[in-house]
Amino acid sequence: MKKHTENTVKAGLWCLAGGAVITAVLMPFFHFDFNWREPLLSKVNADITVLGFCAALASLLYFLVTAVFAFLYRETPQQKDSELPKCSVIVPAFNEGEYVLTTLRSVMNSNYPSDKLEIIAVNDGSSDDTWEWIQRGAGEFPGRIRTLNLLQNGGKRRALYEGFQIASGEIAVTVDSDSAITENAIRALVAPFRRPEVGAVAGNIRVSNCDEGFIPKIMEAAFGFGFEMIRCAQSFIGSVLCTPGALSAYRLSAIRPLLDEWVNQTFMGRPSGIGEDRAITSMILRERWRVEYQSSAEAYTKMPVNYRTLCKMLIRWTRSDVRENLVMLSVVLRRFEPFNYELLSFQLGMVFQSMNLLLPLFYIPLWLTCLIVSPLPFVFYSALTALIWSGIPAVICVRRNGWLNAAWAFAFGLYSLPCLTWICVYSLLTVGNSQWMTRGNAVRKHRISGFRLTVLRLYKRAAVLFSLL
Repeated sequence: MKKHTENTVKAGLWCLAGGAVITAVLMPFFHFDFNWREPLLSKVNADITVLGFCAALASLLYFLVTAVFAFLYRETPQQKDSELPKCSVIVPAFNEGEYVLTTLRSVMNSNYPSDKLEIIAVNDGSSDDTWEWIQRGAGEFPGRIRTLNLLQNGGKRRALYEGFQIASGEIAVTVDSDSAITENAIRALVAPFRRPEVGAVAGNIRVSNCDEGFIPKIMEAAFGFGFEMIRCAQSFIGSVLCTPGALSAYRLSAIRPLLDEWVNQTFMGRPSGIGEDRAITSMILRERWRVEYQSSAEAYTKMPVNYRTLCKMLIRWTRSDVRENLVMLSVVLRRFEPFNYELLSFQLGMVFQSMNLLLPLFYIPLWLTCLIVSPLPFVFYSALTALIWSGIPAVICVRRNGWLNAAWAFAFGLYSLPCLTWICVYSLLTVGNSQWMTRGNAVRKHRISGFRLTVLRLYKRAAVLFSLL
């Protein structure tokens, strides 16, 4: 009863926040004082108003539906030891150094029955001492860890592929080498597979290095929103869009027919070296398996501590989202089942998320216009809107980490608007870049093609022209 009351309060707060959001988003569009420049800018102001109104209504609808689904989400109860399937845990590692041993120890400390747990550590051609640390882990737990040493770096997708090929379990669990899982994570993660229609399950990702600065703290707040609301809602309709590499599980019989297509996936004629987790999830959903989420299956992972690395990580994620949204839209919008509410909800979510990626292309020049012609009202209302939007992740932060940490959700809202909005635009215009960008010698300078460079320059000039109106 107490849990039900907490969920009711949570849903109520989300819905109230959604109602406040619509007001906050619309206020800037109706209250800018253009003074003597009003005749010149009337058309721009009208365009901003219409676009803002449509986007705000769409956002309100989407997040209200999401809040309801998140409220209805229930985690699958865990099984007895005798009912648990054999599980293969795959840990791919590249230039991770000593931390890979921390990851392996966290897996070995799992409360999953040892006779049903297989651990496979894959060294993806590291140029540092990662392989030595993997061997040390295998020596620390004799006979428990299978090791695989790839002499040449082939990327995370290739390393996972090799692990999947030799896995002998019914369920394969992937854990990133910069992550550590909780004792109960694997047991919780495999619970939904008791239902034969479930093909994959996403874990709950937390930030392990919150004590290392501002950026990890705000990313913990962002993760709270992404997992405790978005994935809860997606899980309710069986269509979680991304099973995170840090902790996810797959039914091997569901993914083995897809592995060759997955490992050889290309985009714009080039190998897809990024977004392996989003790509395999898209393929599983395409084959009409359910993909769910288990909130108690937690993994703690390291986040960037500086702005440059954070942007590289988010650019990689956004490029992957753009690619896979295109794939999923081409698949899911072809299905017509008017009485299938799960499919209709999935289609609505895909359309909204795709729209959300495109909106910054239009919003940024218009924001620049407002900033130039009426800076103080624009800054005030933009900050107010960001703070109100942050109310939803703030509520989640309270549940995850206590009241004192809710402030970081508001900090993320204020930080992301001026510092991270551009990432969507840049990722769209460089979507063909498949470089990882954040891992040692795998980082290579990407040359933007002449066409995309021209588009980027035109976009920048258009933004300048809008600001001079």
